[in-house]
Amino acid sequence: MKKKIVKVLEFVMVILGIIAGVFVAKNISVESMLRKKEEPVTLAMTEDGLQEDFIGLPAADDITRVESQEDWDDTWAVSCVTVEPLEVIPTGIGVRHPWISAYSRSRRGGTRKRPEVSRMVFDILDEYAEYYLIQLPDQSYILAQMPTDVARKLKAGKQITLPVGKKGGVHQQALANIKDLCEEYDVNTEGIFYCINDTWNEGHYLMVQIIKLGIAFLVMLVVGTILITIVNKVLKVKD
Repeated sequence: MKKKIVKVLEFVMVILGIIAGVFVAKNISVESMLRKKEEPVTLAMTEDGLQEDFIGLPAADDITRVESQEDWDDTWAVSCVTVEPLEVIPTGIGVRHPWISAYSRSRRGGTRKRPEVSRMVFDILDEYAEYYLIQLPDQSYILAQMPTDVARKLKAGKQITLPVGKKGGVHQQALANIKDLCEEYDVNTEGIFYCINDTWNEGHYLMVQIIKLGIAFLVMLVVGTILITIVNKVLKVKD
């Protein structure tokens, strides 16, 4: 009987180790660590290059700040702007990243179509960019998509300047899923502030996932071993 209890408890400890590993891997700022030496983008730089070259990079002090609904209404789709939000509200709904293929291989060797829109609770591999509501300095709200690391800092209460972004189109299926939330906060849904560096993410996605997988495995191994050792000591298991 004792051996069965030990086996069950060891299995539970392994599961807890896996959960801990996934949690740490999902919340560690791998992207920020890899990109910490990026040079801030100045207004002069944006005048001499393509908009796509600067989206998602750190914003210098002279990049235009969107501070009100009027500013947002006057923002052109080709403008490079940034925001210093007062608050961020996750919606739990995400749109598939442009660098993620619309199809994936199934276990039977075929292919299956990835949905365009998904609930973030199911996004284990970081394939979707969540829609957020961000509060502008004039207390109004707009929609935004941003790097997960940046959103995490905002949710922790830190005051930061978002990366350089642009005014993009809103995915209508995603909007349908967050309609009630947008109405509650009187959100301007004609456009979304998009500040994710698609080019960098497309080139480093595999590397980031491998690093996170390694971190998850290491945490799982350490936590699982510690918990199993504790169980064995408490139950006085010799072998």
